[in-house]
Amino acid sequence: MKNGFFVLDNAIHMYKLTDENIDFNHGGKKSTNALVEYARKYSAPGYPYDDISGRELSVEDAYRLMFEESDTDMAMAQTVPSHGGWKLGFSPAENNYKLKEAYPDRVLFCGGVDPITHGRYGAVTEMIRQIEEWGATSFKFYQAHSGGLSWKIDDRQVAYPLWETALEHGVTNVQFHKGLAFNTQHIADLAPYDLERAAQDFPEMTFIVHHLGEPFINETINIAARYENIHLALTAWINQYPVAPRAALHAIGKCLLHVGPDRLLWGSEAFVWPKVQAYIDLFAEMRMPEDLQDGYGYPELTDEIKEKIFGLNFARVLGIDVKAKKKELYGKGGKKSAKKGRKDGC
Repeated sequence: MKNGFFVLDNAIHMYKLTDENIDFNHGGKKSTNALVEYARKYSAPGYPYDDISGRELSVEDAYRLMFEESDTDMAMAQTVPSHGGWKLGFSPAENNYKLKEAYPDRVLFCGGVDPITHGRYGAVTEMIRQIEEWGATSFKFYQAHSGGLSWKIDDRQVAYPLWETALEHGVTNVQFHKGLAFNTQHIADLAPYDLERAAQDFPEMTFIVHHLGEPFINETINIAARYENIHLALTAWINQYPVAPRAALHAIGKCLLHVGPDRLLWGSEAFVWPKVQAYIDLFAEMRMPEDLQDGYGYPELTDEIKEKIFGLNFARVLGIDVKAKKKELYGKGGKKSAKKGRKDGC
């Protein structure tokens, strides 16, 4: 916990960028380099990036960075089913499941399937397997692949069977990478417009959008403002703050003004940026400058708002009783024990 805030990290990724997972014939090296370069661009003293090229993150290192060296209470290990250049994706499902299996009281597993890679029926089958065998409580989707291959969230033949299957198996939230094209993905395929009809047709499903759909920031916020089942993860914007604070404050301010504080989620994007605690400290102390409040109407970043964003909002989406979870993790005294949680007792 940070200042009494329950910290539930929406987005951490167990990356695997070893040669065995790189598709060298389809831009795998170029995609990896682009990802690392993006992280480098938004690094600063005290907020370093990690050159993760050629590496695979271990369960032990992930736990150390997330729970021993930061105030994070729980995290969702997110599969990245982006197969344009990576055979199993940048962050394979199995790697994320292993972290959840090792530390089930602290880590939630977000699965990932892709109807282009798996096929329409194969994606449904794999989704069911990840729910039943690995306990997936959410799914992450990447709609655009290198060279212009893509699919739409509101495609009744391709996408709707996925949302129906998730709901039938008790998964009530799905997540999407929007904007931030890498390699030869087409930016138009990562626009947020296909969210609207799906949000209308599946009101019982929570649709979570990452990165505010940059560069479609205004469009993404406009859509989320009109559909209560669309939530926005502040992933990447927290990481951009040390380099571009005013741009980040404008993005966060627009979200608060138009969407409100109840549908915004914390996400550190670990472990491309490995110093998770630095970003937790940054957001805990973040203030909305008076000139942005007076000039643009942005609300102040109060402790109540921060508490919601840090963890209460996502806990509500997932049905987590935060009070009970704190007691489970820390006992009545509430003191954090970094070593608690490994399934095998190590």
